[in-house]
This record gives sequence, structure tokens and C-alpha cells, in this order.
Amino acid sequence: MKFKLNHPYKTILTSIAKRIKEQGYELYLVGGTIRDALMGRISTDIDLATNATPNSIESLFKETVATGKKYGTITIKKTYQSIKIPIQITTFRSDGDYSDSRHPDSVTFETSLKEDVKRRDFTINALAYDLLTEEIVDYVEGKNDLKNKILRVIGNPQARFQEDSLRLVRCCRFMAQFEFSCEIKTWETVCMLGKTITLPSKERITQELLKLLASKKPSIGINALIESGLGERLFPGISNSHKTVINDLDKLERNIRLAYLLKDLEIDRCFRQLRLSKKQEKWIKSMIQHNFDHKKVVFTKKDLALSGADIKSMGFQDKQIGIIQQHCLDYVMQDFSHNTKVKLKHYIQTISNEGNIH
Repeated sequence: MKFKLNHPYKTILTSIAKRIKEQGYELYLVGGTIRDALMGRISTDIDLATNATPNSIESLFKETVATGKKYGTITIKKTYQSIKIPIQITTFRSDGDYSDSRHPDSVTFETSLKEDVKRRDFTINALAYDLLTEEIVDYVEGKNDLKNKILRVIGNPQARFQEDSLRLVRCCRFMAQFEFSCEIKTWETVCMLGKTITLPSKERITQELLKLLASKKPSIGINALIESGLGERLFPGISNSHKTVINDLDKLERNIRLAYLLKDLEIDRCFRQLRLSKKQEKWIKSMIQHNFDHKKVVFTKKDLALSGADIKSMGFQDKQIGIIQQHCLDYVMQDFSHNTKVKLKHYIQTISNEGNIH
């Protein structure tokens, strides 16, 4: 099948392909980039696959980084519109056992694209594209699954998921992101493993969940997590969440969806299952506390109409100034129309006369 790739990096990718082909090697654009291109989307996370060895790739290009040489991956740096972009090139390979549920304990470099495809996760991610001939290579009926909006694992679903358990969460994410249904055997395996499989690092899970929540229909993914048993492990108590809360996620701004999802849950228990920064956790708690009023969340003492110097000029000193500022902040939070110099000065005089400045 011929396909005209529309991608901002096409010229760069084609030049890489020519360089490698000149040396007698094969090179294909693989994974999410070609999947997204066929769906009319642009992905800038570029993956290329070749039968050239990592050492050969390093010898062919000037700016290279051995990001995953052990696993056959070399990153080359190219310039696009004055910006250095990383492009990963991985040697065809087959994988050994995955004792850490993420990386293979060993890899065997292969000479065949067909063998390389067998190790990948979903059929829609196993398409390959020859940048010079503009031919799509499809060994696993990925084009049909893409056309029919189906998620299907390559080969044995249990083996694929046990190799890297993040694929369970990714499956739910793809369901939300693309609004695809899941092939029966694949979904049955997700549900079979969801409650008990050893999960990967919290960092990887959190990244995947944030992508899920940024999807067009996050409700699909969250419901899939709950049905599979993953939901309770990642968001304790979520099975009891009202359906309205989950459905509302689709209508909300993306940056508040996680906070909204957690609002009725034991938030600290959920935080322990994720890997968020202290700043993110504080922001989420503040959003919930202020009932998702963003103006209140970002408003601080610095935004008060009266500065510390203004309060000092009224005859207050040292610790009193900080105490008064906190009183004023609480007062303004009740009604932002209070945030004027006249109203705040009157308020300060009132609480001072009442003896409430301690």
C-alpha cells in the first residue's frame, strides 16, 4: 500500500533513510508516528527501525547519543527550524525474558523487520513505512485494526502484557485517546491480569494516566481501568465514584481533570499510588478546596490591594503584618470585590478594634 506521508520532519527523515540505504541497510518509520499519520494526526515522537547495528549507525551520523545502545537504540540529533530534535533509530531485534516488567533481560539483533514486529505491543503500533518507496509494510493486519478501530495485541496477549505491565494501562489509554474498542482476547487478558500483575514504576504509570486524562474521551479510559481492576489499584475508592463524575471529565479543561477525578476520593491514598510533584499535589488540593475556582487557587497575598508596606504605614509591625495579610486574604477569598485599598483598610480597622489581630 502506497501512502504519502505528511509530516514536518519528512525531509529530515528521508535524508536519514537515503544515508542508511546507501550503505546497503533497510530503514523504516515505525510505531506511533505512522499510526498517527494514517489517522491524520502529527506525532513528533519519531522511531525508526533498521537492520544496521548500533555501531554502524554511530559511524554514519555525526551527532549521536547511545541512549539505549544495550537494547539497540541510538539517538541522532537533527536540526529542524533551528531546534535540535532527537530521532531514535533501533536495530531490528527480538527480546528475551522481562524480569523487571519493563526491559528485556537480553536482546538479539535481527536482520528481518518481520521478526522485529513480533516483539511490539499492539497491531496498530506495528506498522512500518519505507520513506523512500512510500510503501507501508503490515505483517499483523494493523491497517485493518486501525480501519475498524480495534485494539489487538500481537501474538499471545498474556505474554505481551507480562513483558511490560504498563501496556495494560496503555490499552485503556488508547481506548480513550482513539475511541477504539478492544478485541475480546486482549480485553479478557487485561481483566485477568489487572488486579494482580506487578505494576511498573509510579513515574511511568503517572505519565500514562496523565496522557489518558488528556484524551478526547477520558471517561472511556477511566471506566476501562475500573472494569479491568486496575482502577482500584491506581485510584483507591474509584469504583464507588458516581458515573456523572467520570462522564463530566470529557467536558472539563484538561488541566483540572485529575483534580476533579480525585475530589471525592481519599486524596492522600491516591497520591501514594502516583508520582506527582509536591507543587502538583498542592495545586490539586487547592483546586478541590476552592471548588475549582481557578482565580482563588492562584490568588496570593501578593495580589492584595494593600501591600505589607501599606499595612505598616497604618501602625502595625513585624508579625502583625503577616497576620493581617492572612486575614485580608481570607476576607478577599469570600468576595473578590473586597480587594480594594478602601475596603481592606476598613476591614483591618474593624478586626483591630475587635482585638482579632494576634
